[in-house]
Amino acid sequence: MTSVLTVPDEPALGAGPVATVYSGLFDDVPVALKVFPARFDRATLAEVERDTARLRDLPSVLPADGVEQRADGRHALRMELCPQTLARLIDGDRWLQAGDAIVLGHVVATALAGAHAAGVVHGRVQPANVLFRPTGEPVLADFGVALRRAFPRDIDGELGYLAPETLRDETLDERTDLYGLGALLHRALTGRIPLPGQLGEPVGERIMRLLRTPVPVIDDPDVPVVLSAVVGRLLAPNPDHRPPDAAWVAARFAELLPESAETGPVEASSWSAQPSRVPTLDAVRPARTKRLRPNLVLGGAAAVCVAAIAAAAFFTGGTDDSATTAPASSPVKAPEDAGLELAEAQDHGSQVVLSWTSALAGIDYAVIVAPEGEPNHAELAGRTHTTTVRVDPLKRYCFEVRATDGRAVYTSLSRSIRGAVCNR
Repeated sequence: MTSVLTVPDEPALGAGPVATVYSGLFDDVPVALKVFPARFDRATLAEVERDTARLRDLPSVLPADGVEQRADGRHALRMELCPQTLARLIDGDRWLQAGDAIVLGHVVATALAGAHAAGVVHGRVQPANVLFRPTGEPVLADFGVALRRAFPRDIDGELGYLAPETLRDETLDERTDLYGLGALLHRALTGRIPLPGQLGEPVGERIMRLLRTPVPVIDDPDVPVVLSAVVGRLLAPNPDHRPPDAAWVAARFAELLPESAETGPVEASSWSAQPSRVPTLDAVRPARTKRLRPNLVLGGAAAVCVAAIAAAAFFTGGTDDSATTAPASSPVKAPEDAGLELAEAQDHGSQVVLSWTSALAGIDYAVIVAPEGEPNHAELAGRTHTTTVRVDPLKRYCFEVRATDGRAVYTSLSRSIRGAVCNR
C-alpha cells in the first residue's frame, strides 16, 4: 500500500529563518512538514538521511520521520506534529521555575548525549527547537549541521545562543551545543538571553562584545547556586572550560531532578502560561528521580566550589581597617592542605592576570574578585591555573582562589593590587 501525504500550502504553522512549517496528514495521521526553499544537493540529502537514521529511537529526540520532495522540487522534512514550543511558552517576560528548568535541562542534555554518541551535532540549541508533544513531553528537534551549511541564515536573532567560537569561525560541534544548552537555560531561568543587545548597538559591535565578555553568573535567590554553577560552566567562553560532555551534564541534572511519584506514561500539561514564572513541566518529570533539596551539592566539583564562594567576602576596601568578613557556607581548608598558592597579580590597567599552583590534580577552581565599594563576585576558572579578569582601572581589588576536590573547599591566601588591604 502506498503512503499518502497531504499538506495544504496555507496556512503555515510558522516560518523560521530558513524553512516554513505546515501541518498535514500522512496516512491520515497529523504530521508537520518543514519545507526548505530549494532542493537538497546529493551530499546534503545523504547526510540528512544518515543523521535521521542515527537519531531514530534516541530518548528525548524528535527526529524527522522522512524526507519528502514536493512537486516544485523543494525538499521537506516530515515529522511528528507538536503543538507547542519552548520559544512560545517563554515568550515576552515569562520564564520557568528552577525545578522546571532542571527537568528541561535534563531532557535536552539527555537528547544531546545520545545524539553526540551517535555522531550527530545539533548546531542550534535554542528555545525554538525544544518542542512539546501533546502529552506535554519536551523533546529536542531540528538536529544536524548539513542543512545549516546548505541554507545559511541571518544570525542576528540567534546571537544570544551562539558560542563565541561559532561567531568567530562558524565552528559547530559538541561543545557549541553545550553552550547553546547553557544559553537556553539562562533564558528559561531569567527571562533574558545571555548578554542581550544594547539600545542602538550595531550587530558588528555586539558580536565583538560577545567575543570578549563573559556571561555573568545568574544571581537570583530563586535559582539554586548549584544550578547557576552548571549553567555558568556551560556558558564558559573557552570551550575547554565547559563540561566534558553532554552525558556529564545530564548526570548532574539527574541528581537535581524533583522527586516524582509517577511510574507510568507522562500526563498532559495544562499549559496555563502566566506572566513571570510559569509551571509547565511538572507533569513530565521522569520517574525514579530525586527531590531538589536545600544546599544540594552536585557531583561536579565546580558546583561545590561556587556554593562555598557565594558567601565569601574578604575585601577591606583599602588602607583603612574597615574590614568585613562573611562566614563561608561550606567547609574550607587552609591552602597548604592542597598546595594552593596564588601568585602576585599582574595589573595591566583594565585587566588583571592571575595564576596559581596546586598540589592536587583534577580539581576545579574559581576566583573571587573583590572590587572596592562593590560586592564580591566569583568567576569560574574550570581546571586551568590562570585566568584574566576585567577590572576598573581606577579601583583597588583583592583576589582569592578557591578550589575543590568534591570533598572540601581550599582557599588560597589573598592577593591585592593598587594598595588594597585584604582581611585574609
